Amino acid sequence: MARKLRIALAVAGALLLLVFLVGYRPADPSAGGRRIVIRVWHPWGGPTLEAYQQGIEWFEETHPGIACKPLYIPNDLSNSQKFYTAVIGNCAPEVTFVDGPQVAEWAERGLLTPLDDLLKEAGEDPEKLRQEFFEPCWKQCSYRGKTYALTYCADPNFCFFWNKEALRKAVASGEVAPGVIDPERAPASLEELDRYNDAVTKVRQTGAGEQVERIGLVPWGVYGLANSIFTWGWAFGGEFYDPASDRITANHPRIVQALEWMCQYARKYNYEHISTLQSSFGSAEQNPFIVGKQVMQLLHLSGIADLEQYAPHLEYGMAPIPQPAGGEYNSSWVGGWTLAIPVGVTAPARRKAALEFILWSCAKSEGTTLGIRTARNFPGWKPSPFFAEAHKDPRFAMFIQILENCKHQRPVMPAQAFYMNELSRAVDKAVRAEKKPDGAAYTAKELLDEATWRTQQYLDRIRARRR
Repeated sequence: MARKLRIALAVAGALLLLVFLVGYRPADPSAGGRRIVIRVWHPWGGPTLEAYQQGIEWFEETHPGIACKPLYIPNDLSNSQKFYTAVIGNCAPEVTFVDGPQVAEWAERGLLTPLDDLLKEAGEDPEKLRQEFFEPCWKQCSYRGKTYALTYCADPNFCFFWNKEALRKAVASGEVAPGVIDPERAPASLEELDRYNDAVTKVRQTGAGEQVERIGLVPWGVYGLANSIFTWGWAFGGEFYDPASDRITANHPRIVQALEWMCQYARKYNYEHISTLQSSFGSAEQNPFIVGKQVMQLLHLSGIADLEQYAPHLEYGMAPIPQPAGGEYNSSWVGGWTLAIPVGVTAPARRKAALEFILWSCAKSEGTTLGIRTARNFPGWKPSPFFAEAHKDPRFAMFIQILENCKHQRPVMPAQAFYMNELSRAVDKAVRAEKKPDGAAYTAKELLDEATWRTQQYLDRIRARRR
């Protein structure tokens, strides 16, 4: 009964939202109808929103025939119902931000307008444009031979940070023997990373047992469990998807090795004790890396802003991700937001204005300059003047290098959200050493086999609907 009630309420809520969206028409900022108005749904807030609004104003100044109506409508891999409802109700915006991994899923569902013919009408050669984007940035926007979006921002995932100050103190205090680690140099391989970790991790005996006071690295702490296994799986030399055969490959031998390595850290230093250390620091300024309780961490671009705000005097180093023997050198991958035109935007003038806004924002010098971007928003367009300026800043130089060497994006297929949930479940069970009914712990391979099988079944059902 309770389940039926929940379903009924969910349906009623969706219908109410649909009625609202169908009946909603934005105020006309078009100077008495002399300008074409395009609505832009975006996910930005805080300092990023301020920079984005400046970009909107600049676009309108340089395009007097177009007015933009930005609206904060967040969406992600698990929350896209407002967008779906708007498309069904034929009141979708002219432009929407799409999280890169969602492009294939939304294209498969028929929610996005292919851009190839529109680009040609605008005088843009799609093949030439493809060459101007970092390859993973273009790949995440392409599906089944068509282009459905352009990358607005490219996240170089991730940079290896180490706390030089904490390492120096560990050596100076005698906690770490001289010559075991070099505080001024990042570990160049996974073997060195393991040695650094063993040297700096500090466990104290208390009346309640052992307590981790300082840890070197938490391998599963890379912005979520799924992102962690993507990051280390590629660094180990694995692949998560074979586009030629349309097969999920989460149980690739190298990905299994990566998860086994992560589990070694969880067993050696006790997963629960590490979790206690992490959870004891609740706010951003108490991030374990910032306060010296975690000496090494993989950070996103946004980590720079946190360090500047909460630890402006911290001495740290930046380097590519270490890899094991036979792994991928300078391994990295791209995430980030894209811009697309929803299906249903059929008026030629509105589609033309929408594409003009997308091109200006993603593949023109003005829309990709440093002045209207932030440390969280690198362009995906290689010719952008942003990079000439950003290269002068040592905080950005390593991230630019990572982006230039980048080889991966999350698999381009329409089961991405499901896949990430399955990967998260596998990593969680593995590092916690969850037990099977017979009392034995699941192995990394067993868990990744299950994630592979379940995701493949889900993907096959999606493909079957198309047939």
